[in-house]
Amino acid sequence: MNNVQIFELEIEDYRQYEGNQTIPLETTSEKHINVIEGQNGSGKSNILNAITLCFYGEETHTDSNDDEGLESDPLVNKKRLKELEPGESIQGYIEIKLGKGEPEYAFRRTFSTARQEDAAEGDREERQFNSSIGDLRLRQRFGGNDWRPNPNPENILREILPTHVHEYFLFDGEQLDEFFQTGYTDHVRAAVLDVSHIELLNSAVSHLGKVQRDFESESSELGGDIQELQERKEEASQELERLKQKRDDLEDEISTAEGKIDDIYDELAGSADDDVREMQQRRVYLEERLDEQEEELVDAKEAVGASLARAGGIAYNADALRYAVSELEEYESSQNGVPGLTEELLRGILSRNTCVCGADLAECDSSREHIEDLLEEQTSESQDAIEGRLRMERALRDGESLIEDLLADLSELEDTRTAIDENETELTNISAQLEDEDIIDNERAQELEQRRRDIQGRISKMEREVGELNGKIEQQEDVVDERREEWKQAMREQDEHDLLVRQSEFIDSATDKLSEIKGEILEQVRTETEQRLERYYNDLIWKDEDYEVVLTEEYEVRLYGPDGRKNLGSLSAGERQVLALSFMAALSKISGFSAPVVIDTPLGRISSEPKQLIAQNVPDYLNDTQVTFLMTDVEYSEDVRAYISNEVANEYHLEFQNGVTQVTDR
Repeated sequence: MNNVQIFELEIEDYRQYEGNQTIPLETTSEKHINVIEGQNGSGKSNILNAITLCFYGEETHTDSNDDEGLESDPLVNKKRLKELEPGESIQGYIEIKLGKGEPEYAFRRTFSTARQEDAAEGDREERQFNSSIGDLRLRQRFGGNDWRPNPNPENILREILPTHVHEYFLFDGEQLDEFFQTGYTDHVRAAVLDVSHIELLNSAVSHLGKVQRDFESESSELGGDIQELQERKEEASQELERLKQKRDDLEDEISTAEGKIDDIYDELAGSADDDVREMQQRRVYLEERLDEQEEELVDAKEAVGASLARAGGIAYNADALRYAVSELEEYESSQNGVPGLTEELLRGILSRNTCVCGADLAECDSSREHIEDLLEEQTSESQDAIEGRLRMERALRDGESLIEDLLADLSELEDTRTAIDENETELTNISAQLEDEDIIDNERAQELEQRRRDIQGRISKMEREVGELNGKIEQQEDVVDERREEWKQAMREQDEHDLLVRQSEFIDSATDKLSEIKGEILEQVRTETEQRLERYYNDLIWKDEDYEVVLTEEYEVRLYGPDGRKNLGSLSAGERQVLALSFMAALSKISGFSAPVVIDTPLGRISSEPKQLIAQNVPDYLNDTQVTFLMTDVEYSEDVRAYISNEVANEYHLEFQNGVTQVTDR
């Protein structure tokens, strides 16, 4: 195995793991999977928590509603805490040995829980105990038992698996179902940025901007017009930065507010009241459908514009064309191209060899040539008239077809607008019904809906402000460019400042190039994510259908089945989990980090038959990677076990009794 793997996880007095317990996890290229199986509440999630707590000082999954509240307990094992007197504390630790050959690393983080001085028996646990965690420590082995302390554990960890990408390697499978909820595009955008490795480019652009400002600020000491222009340019730049900062702050507030709405939606969706739950489900569907219809509206407008461009000329000139056709038809029937001289008359003169004036055409070549010229001219005019009429008639026929297309596109545009109006009306009605105590006898739902409406109102107001700020920012950027050009022009007029101008322009050019490279990298990563996401989803999904998966430039995930686009809200929990699992697998593949993968409850919401397909395929995608599955006994069925048995290196069972978990071989 070429990737970094966890050789051993050592836990001492962490949550339900009493005393010292060591879990060997070393795998091989042929057998790269670990399975740790246990019932709900036995401590699977705390294996994942132990790893993230050791590495990053945070627990991935905490749930106060879990069985017996195990995951909201103090960090130190409960049985050990019973030994404590007020004011005393106990320390535990988590140590992870990992690497891929030498050097081998041993990351360790201690934690402690103290009994409060003024705690009393019977107080709630959060009142009795207070937990804290220590700094990350690292020892490094260079052969045999030569372990040496490393003073820079954070730097080493950053090289193996940085904090900002760890959630694509160490994650809770059940929470994947929540990944593609409202506002998920922000998560997808952040994920693509995370695995793009563009921090260096961002730092370089930021550094160049600072260097440029430092260069140009030197001109403020030159006095005269240049000093004044430099100050005007600086004022404009500062105002631009102020506007951008205000916009960023508002966008952060919007993101926070949207998170609060998501929480409200979760609570309403989990309500014990069937009516509340059904209305919330219907609202989620309508909102997602509304997003799609907004895009359909844009497409419909574009189609109308294109149809109008094609049919407009014919439509506006149809009366004139019909009039011209009528005139030409009359001309053809009369053949009066030259008054008095019809084609028939001229042919008769030539056949008789006698002109109407009595001249003998057989004896006068010039008169005959004159009549022949008139006939040729008359014939040509007739042919031109016929061809012109045919072209106009063809244009009118084509025009009618184009106008029919235009009318059809206009009708579709109107239907889309109507559907949007109907959806918005139904959404308004759902909100009113949730607040109406005559309809919903549920005070909590009414309170949540009122809060949602208030938050949504604030979001709408902030979004309008962001829109206005974007307009002001564009204007201010023009002001900065103008003042900067004025400053440059004044500097150029003084030869001794030419070097400063050229330095500034070089930085401009370098910044533009770096921004261009950054855009290309992001586009490449987005495209690769899209391709892998589609491949993994089609391989993992249990339905016998082919799906097209599109990751738009706005980081929206679109799913197209044989019968058209699938609404993400209409997918089952299992389908959404597979989509998110495919996305995580895509990110871990293209991230460039060769770290181990740990997934808690990977098949939690998947029914029995699809589990087999997923169990069969997931290991293949991660065949160069050590994968540790934390599974319930239901997930790790005999069928699933049979599918992956050839690749399993270690199997453990978590035995939970009397508040303590023991790790045993399975």
